[in-house]
Amino acid sequence: MALRGSLQDMGLADILQLIFKTKKIGRLRLSNDFDEVWADIHAAWIINADTDGRPSDAKLGSRLVRAGVLTNAELGVALKKRAETGAPIAEILISSGFATSETITQYATLQATDTVYEVFTWSAGQYHFEERPVVEPPPWIEPINGEQLLMHGIVLAAEWPVISKRVPSGDWVVGYRRTLPPEEELTADALFSGDMEPADDDIGPNERVVHELAQPRVNVQAIIDRSPFHRLETCLCLSKLVGAGFLRLNSPRV
Repeated sequence: MALRGSLQDMGLADILQLIFKTKKIGRLRLSNDFDEVWADIHAAWIINADTDGRPSDAKLGSRLVRAGVLTNAELGVALKKRAETGAPIAEILISSGFATSETITQYATLQATDTVYEVFTWSAGQYHFEERPVVEPPPWIEPINGEQLLMHGIVLAAEWPVISKRVPSGDWVVGYRRTLPPEEELTADALFSGDMEPADDDIGPNERVVHELAQPRVNVQAIIDRSPFHRLETCLCLSKLVGAGFLRLNSPRV
């Protein structure tokens, strides 16, 4: 099976739904005027994803430095070894003891997840799915559940106009941070009241994690880099915190 066309005619959600439903194996390529993204799909799992112009091996080390996992000196040593041996940066970081395999897996998988989620925010582009055998991914990238990614991607795409207004860019800075109220336990009355629909700006466990990272004078990009969630989920949490009045983000020019 081959699929090719415009994202304006067939959105990413519909494309992925068709591929997952038919349990196809192959590579999906997506492109717009700024980026070219590919994702290797095996049945209903995304086993790897990357951008052609900015391959993940070059980005992973920088992300780990920004997240505070590596020092610049350690990254320098790792890059030198990569130039000498040609080994992947993730493999070098683990073997050198600069980062654990669990940490590398966390950040490398987040990076692959980010790559696919970004396309949900595109307003235009092209897609091409080619059914073919896919290369086994590196051991430090965990397969991504396609059905879960699809459901969450649809929600994020719908909320993206609001998110992008509240969280305009990565260089905006936390200017105000209000303490969250204590987390309430769910009572039996609440459980059986039938009124279980959350409000748009309800604060849940993910928002609490991001709130802890959102210290005054820290910029959005640093919060994203340190977050255990992918970029768009982190931005969604920030958006809810801003909407509920627990955070205020300021332009870096203020």
